[in-house]
Amino acid sequence: PLEAQLATMLAIFLASTLAMASPAVVPKAPRTVTSPLPTVHVYDHCPFCVRVRLALGVKNVKHNVNFMANDDVATPTAMVGKKIAPIFQHGDLIMPESLDIIEYVDSNPAYGPTGVIRPASGRKDIKAWQKSIQTPMRMLQRPRYVKAVGFPEFAQKDGRTAFIKNHQLPPYEKAEWKDDANVPQEQREKLYDEAFLQSGLHLPEINRALLDLEDMIHCPECCTEGGISIDDIDLWSRLRSLTLVRNVDFPPKVRAYLDYFSELGDVPLYDSMAIEAAASS
Repeated sequence: PLEAQLATMLAIFLASTLAMASPAVVPKAPRTVTSPLPTVHVYDHCPFCVRVRLALGVKNVKHNVNFMANDDVATPTAMVGKKIAPIFQHGDLIMPESLDIIEYVDSNPAYGPTGVIRPASGRKDIKAWQKSIQTPMRMLQRPRYVKAVGFPEFAQKDGRTAFIKNHQLPPYEKAEWKDDANVPQEQREKLYDEAFLQSGLHLPEINRALLDLEDMIHCPECCTEGGISIDDIDLWSRLRSLTLVRNVDFPPKVRAYLDYFSELGDVPLYDSMAIEAAASS
């Protein structure tokens, strides 16, 4: 009887937690379908690319997604003159820069109702929070991007090699890291492996920071009171990568916020690809 009571209590707790974290119904704007469809050229891991995908999803604009290989220099250079992402392409229009793309789409009636996404509020608390966890985020995210199975931009070795060369780990600065004479590629890859093995050192800091973020998020539907804004587009696009770390403890409101915008924006989270954090030594 005691075991049965405990099992019942656990089932109720899990059910209530799941209900809080996964809204059953997420209302969406009317579907906007243009001909031809716009295409976004992106990397799946890139938060700036995710901004655009999320914004198009919030507006419910049907679009194509072209995931470029991470070492593909020719494709973006042919469009905008350099290796950059995201790139928005619709007919003769080709546009880089995530916030410029979002402003264009949300102010153009060709893509449905305008003004759906409110401007950035200028909140300093969230910006300070993001800056405070930059180091542990990089140490957890970057090694996982090239280890996880499922990122189209890293499907081949050349893409993974290019990412590691171009994305330094703390405490290196970018110029210092990219200098082959200073940090050879073999050493870079070794440092990525070591960072992954040290995941357990950074996980507690991330979990504490997420508890702080819980109080900063207004509700699962918007982090800043008043409705969806650029605050959400930026914050969610950065938070998403933490779902790639299996042992991260998301507080209830943060988890509900992640799930809500994943459904609304039609941008999957990484839970099914998550890699367990190694224990600290």
